Amino acid sequence: MESVNKKLHAKCKIVDGEAKAAYDRAVSGIIEYEDLAEKVYKSLKEMILDGQLAPGEKLRQEELSEKLGVSRTPLAAAFSKLEKEMLVELLPRRGARVRSLSYAELMDLFEVRARLEPLGAWRAARAVAEGAIDAGALRVALAAYRAAIEEGSSPAIKRADYEFHLALMRLGGNEALYRIVSSFNIVFISNQRGLLKPAQQSLAEHEELAAAVERGDALAAEAIMTRHLDGARRALHARAEGEVSAEGEVSAERESRAEGEARA
Repeated sequence: MESVNKKLHAKCKIVDGEAKAAYDRAVSGIIEYEDLAEKVYKSLKEMILDGQLAPGEKLRQEELSEKLGVSRTPLAAAFSKLEKEMLVELLPRRGARVRSLSYAELMDLFEVRARLEPLGAWRAARAVAEGAIDAGALRVALAAYRAAIEEGSSPAIKRADYEFHLALMRLGGNEALYRIVSSFNIVFISNQRGLLKPAQQSLAEHEELAAAVERGDALAAEAIMTRHLDGARRALHARAEGEVSAEGEVSAERESRAEGEARA
């Protein structure tokens, strides 16, 4: 009887071991899948930020699968996550495309940024004042912005501007704020044609902002960021009005030409 019990015990240990191994393999597979989906999500986000994927562009799964070396499953998971961040639009039975924002939607984004980024600037300056952090990362981002201006490439300047704002939010130490601003700014940059303000003007404002943060002046940093964003918002509004006016002039010219041709 004792021999039978030993055999049963040994058999149970084998079964338990096999079950544990199967469980470990399943968990490992889930982790690998989640890691892969996260990598695909980050890659697509970078492609949108760098302009490789333009607003309104259809996201062709076969092409992206081949380019990123993944199956469609992690791509679908990444699309879903990017949709929540307003970067991708899922189309029923038609796949997905990079989201293209209207003027009204861009102004809505500015309203959110105008509330959140001054808070991030305030938090960053306060953290420096309390000795919790060093502003070295902000100096590096500012130097990169200067270098981008010297290079003279609009995409490089927009990317450096994005990195400067993100460096500032990161210094504030609020992860939720950092993630929100990161996603919103990518949405804005991907829909932004050219630069809203002269690069040298933005550089001067960035330098003023960095100086306030480095000396730990939270109220000044908050006020400078508010002014910085308000200037960009007003520039976007002026550009939109100019485009509407130009379209009206072109339309009037076409109507006048059509009337002339009809009389002739």
